[in-house]
Amino acid sequence: MELVLTTQDLEPLPKQELVTVNLENAGLLNSNYKRISRNNYSNINSQSVFGVKQLVKSRKYRFTSSIETVLKVSLFAIVMIITFS
Repeated sequence: MELVLTTQDLEPLPKQELVTVNLENAGLLNSNYKRISRNNYSNINSQSVFGVKQLVKSRKYRFTSSIETVLKVSLFAIVMIITFS
């Protein structure tokens, strides 16, 4: 086995300039978009497919059955007891 060492004159790296960037966390939904979407949501045409779907969903979630809630909570409690016992 032969080891060959070579030396090269490497050019120095160019100096990097420091760039200051101001980043503001505006979030995904800025206030203008939120305002427009709320306005559009409140003015839904109930004749459109989306309007009918939203109408059905809002009625569905407005009235939750107490029996449904009791069953969900009891199922959650049973699963937690089985998990930690």
